[in-house]
Order: sequence, then structure tokens, then C-alpha cells
Amino acid sequence: MKIDLFDRSRIPLLEKELDAFAVRNKAIANNIANIGTPNYKRLDVGFQKQLSDAIETAKNSVDLSEKVDQIEPEIEIDRSSLLASGANNVDIDQEMAELAKNQLRFKLAARLMTDTLNQIDKSITSGGQ
Repeated sequence: MKIDLFDRSRIPLLEKELDAFAVRNKAIANNIANIGTPNYKRLDVGFQKQLSDAIETAKNSVDLSEKVDQIEPEIEIDRSSLLASGANNVDIDQEMAELAKNQLRFKLAARLMTDTLNQIDKSITSGGQ
């Protein structure tokens, strides 16, 4: 088994989270674009449950890296009933709140990724001194 430097960091986890946030952003944008489309079913992204399970069952950081690598964010159709408007099941207030929450999570994950890469860079450049 090859152990990569990044497998021992949080980079694989953050990378998957960034991917999931990007997919979720597309799903939310699609929901907003179809707010008035009759019988449209809103889209959501399944990822958090799989991620939680991977974290819970991982024995160490390398094991977690391997488990996270196998997880892919999946677009799911929300089959819940229609709203009172009768057009579809998209609630613009809910979608806008989800969009704001998703953007904040993306920014946090991107910031953590940057900080992690900076720490690795610092370790490499100052390691020989």
C-alpha cells in the first residue's frame, strides 16, 4: 500500500467536500431556475451521511483517506409532495437559505485547504533548518 503525504492530512476530505459543495450548488441553481416549472422535482445532493459513516468507521487517517476517496456526491430527486402553489416542490426561501449555507461551507473548506497546504509548504521549506 502506497501512503501519500496528503493521505495523512485532511486534504482528501476537504477535496471531497469541495466537490460535494460544487455539485450541491449546481443542484440548488437548477432548483431556482425551475421554480415555476410545473411538476418539477427539486434536486438535492446526498453526501453527508456517506461522509459521516466513513469518518465513523475509519481507524486512522490513511484508512479515512481511502474511504473518502470512494465517496461520490450524488444528485437525488426530492419526491416530496407539491407546495401550496401546486406547481412543484421548490420553496424559493429554502433554496436561497441552502445556497447561502452551501457557499459558507465551501468558503470554509477552501480556507481550510489553503491553510493545510500552507502548513505543508512551511514544513517542507523550513524542514532542513
